[in-house]
Amino acid sequence: MLVAALSMQGCSAKSGEYDIDVCVVTDVHGQYFNLDYDNVQRESSLSKFSSFVASLRNMGKAFVLIDNGDNLQGDNAAYYFNYVDTVSPHIYGRIANRLGFDAIVVGNHDLETSHKVYDRVREQYNMPLLAANALKADGKCYFDEYVTLKRGGLRVTVIGFTNPSVVNWIAKDSYSGIEIRDNDLEFVQGVVDRIVSKEHPDLTIVALHAGSGDGSPSRENNALYLARNLQNVDMVIGGHDHRTLSETTPQGVVYCNPGCKARNVGICSFKLHYEKGRRTSVESEQEMLPIVGFKKDYEFDTAFEEDWFAVAEFSHRRVCTFTGNLVFDEAKDAPSAYMNLLFAVQKSYSGADITFAAPLSSRGTIYAGDVDFNALFKIYPFENQLYTVDMTGRQIKDYLEYSYHHWLSGIKPPFSYDSASDIVYKVHRNNPCGERVEIVSMADGAPFFMDKVYKVAMTSYRAMGGDGLLGEGAGMDVSHPENYVVAKGRQIRDLLYDYLLQAGEYTPTANTNWEFVD
Repeated sequence: MLVAALSMQGCSAKSGEYDIDVCVVTDVHGQYFNLDYDNVQRESSLSKFSSFVASLRNMGKAFVLIDNGDNLQGDNAAYYFNYVDTVSPHIYGRIANRLGFDAIVVGNHDLETSHKVYDRVREQYNMPLLAANALKADGKCYFDEYVTLKRGGLRVTVIGFTNPSVVNWIAKDSYSGIEIRDNDLEFVQGVVDRIVSKEHPDLTIVALHAGSGDGSPSRENNALYLARNLQNVDMVIGGHDHRTLSETTPQGVVYCNPGCKARNVGICSFKLHYEKGRRTSVESEQEMLPIVGFKKDYEFDTAFEEDWFAVAEFSHRRVCTFTGNLVFDEAKDAPSAYMNLLFAVQKSYSGADITFAAPLSSRGTIYAGDVDFNALFKIYPFENQLYTVDMTGRQIKDYLEYSYHHWLSGIKPPFSYDSASDIVYKVHRNNPCGERVEIVSMADGAPFFMDKVYKVAMTSYRAMGGDGLLGEGAGMDVSHPENYVVAKGRQIRDLLYDYLLQAGEYTPTANTNWEFVD
């Protein structure tokens, strides 16, 4: 179905009809290879996406190729080239150049990797890295605001924005020297108007690493809201929330969020009509193309074969031996061996009085036997640092009340369900919200005091306000973490590696310091 819309943009095209496709992937999260590191075929990958791109080029079509961010985190390959092999050219820089992206947007997980990673990869890119709301002290853009491309006789401008809520999720060290502006309608519209008046594009695209949301002006997930309210744009691209969604607004603006891990390619085919140098109408047709139907690209696989072997060898490096199974989904219902392992790691390397942690994997099992580095990515899939925070007893209780409210109601996913170690407590399922958590004592039997300040270990994501537990729950001012963060440690997966390597043999055992009661 074609949707037609008029535009008042200044244009440079001659009279006639023009066709162009805009193709989008987002949130690839390291899904580069056709095989995982157990030699199992993946349903989606950039290898299969490469086949799609090759088919476009073979047809001789005019197209624009956009990566909407979060491509440097989430898989062993990204980790390996981020932090292990830091001498070789980064694999994603080489892949992006081979695929020929016209623009890449900065994702929140890209910023999380730190300057050493994203600055290094940026130097490799043959295309601009976009984040118009990431500003230096002088007000200029740290990355690139936009790019204007010439395709099929048209001028296409792509303006990119990263997610402003990243400042609540990662350590400031990771984006030092950068101020992340909110992507509210006024700010984004101002950027669009300024660039359109300068570039006079035939087609204007806004690419946001923000979730679709529900169409309201959310800070984190406002891409659909902007699509419905921005003026002087033809297409808005969303991502971040891994939610596949497309629509065309009543104003004729195309919205596209193709999900994650290259499972889909969002395609919008535009047909532009001109008379006497003026764009008289635009027609658009959308498709969400599943990548599973494409064959792997043998030339792509051959080009990166040595990289796959290097990552696979690294992934299967033995770390320790488990004497029992570690079952992830047990953590959703009660204290578990999975959570006890995370608590032990955080306690060991922080020396904190109390530790908070949540199940970051909710499905699967690490079976008894030798455990390799590959398993650590299943146990701990995110790049969180270990932080220590000062909290009063009252704030600790309120933090847990907030967590268990969402836990019992199922409002949020399991990785939002923090529990605690080093204190003995009960969670009363049937009590009113705010009155469920009964803290009995410290783990050694010493009294727990509401007015005492305790040192609490947690992830950098939580310490910066992630999922609202510290801010909305404990009532702390997360805009000034320097007032309560008292220590910063290394990445927790690295600490997990050190902990298990030193142990040599580990027996998974559930913690028993808390329980659900009716």
